[in-house]
Amino acid sequence: MLYKTLCPAKINLFLHILGKRADGYHMLESLVTFADCGDELSFELADELTLEIIGPYANELNGFDTNDNLIIKAARLFEQHFNMRVAGKFSLVKNLPVASGIGGGSSNAAMTIKLLMQAYDKTDDVDDVLLALGADVPVCFNGKNVIMSGIGEQLDQWPELPNLHAVLVNPNEAVSTAKIFGKLNASADIAPYDFAGQMAPIFSDVFELVKFLKNQRNDMQSAAVEICPEIANVLNALNECDNVLFAQMSGSGATCFAIFNTAEQAETATKLLAVTHPNWWIKSTLFSG
Repeated sequence: MLYKTLCPAKINLFLHILGKRADGYHMLESLVTFADCGDELSFELADELTLEIIGPYANELNGFDTNDNLIIKAARLFEQHFNMRVAGKFSLVKNLPVASGIGGGSSNAAMTIKLLMQAYDKTDDVDDVLLALGADVPVCFNGKNVIMSGIGEQLDQWPELPNLHAVLVNPNEAVSTAKIFGKLNASADIAPYDFAGQMAPIFSDVFELVKFLKNQRNDMQSAAVEICPEIANVLNALNECDNVLFAQMSGSGATCFAIFNTAEQAETATKLLAVTHPNWWIKSTLFSG
C-alpha cells in the first residue's frame, strides 16, 4: 500500500524574537499558517529503508549523505520511540527551495512521522520525537494556524484567519538560519508574550488581518538582508506589484510572501514577476492553515 501526503510550506506571518536563553536557544512568538503548495512525500513498505529524491530541487539534496536527511532521521527516531523496525521506500518530490525559511525540511520530517503512524497503525503521543527533530517540526505536524512560542514547542490555535491569496518568492539563494541567529544579538532578558495563551482575535476579512500584520514584524528580516541582500530586491519587487496588500519575509528567509485580495491578483503578479525575474522561484498559492 502506498501512503502519500503534501508537505506544505510553513509561513511565518510575523516572527518576534523575545530573547535568548542561557542554553543558547532563542525564545520566539510567531503567527504560523500553511500554504497549499509544498514538497510531496510517499512511503511504501519494502524490505529496506530507502529514500529517493526527485523534483526541481532534488540536486540540492542528492549531494548529501542520505542518513543526514530529516526524513531518514525521523524514521530512525520513530523506530526508537516504538521499539520497532521501519522498512520501506520513501519518495520525495522536492518542489521547495532548500534553506528557504518556509520549513521544507521540517515539514518533510513531520509528514514522515504522520505517514509512518498510518503505515504502522500507531496512535501514541509523539511530541518528544517531533521536538527532537527540530523546533519547527511540531508546528508542521500540527498543520494549523497557530501562535508558536517558546522555542517552537508551544502551540496555541488561531482558527479565525481568513484565507489569504498570496505569492511566494525566493531568489534561489540559501540562507543559513544559524548565521542569522548569530547576528541577532538577542537579550538574555526574555520579553513577555503578546499573544501566546490569549484568545485569538477575529479578523472578518483579509483587510483586517493585513492591518494587524502591519503592526507586527519579522525580527530576523534585517539580519537576513545583511547576509543575503537579494532579499531586499525580492521585497521591493513584491511591494511594487499592483494590488499588493502586504509583503514580508517568512521565517529566516530568503523566501518572502505578498498578500493579495483575490486569486486573480496573485496569479497576475506571479506571471509578471516570472517575466522580470526568470531566475527566481515564484509561486502563487493560498494560505489557509
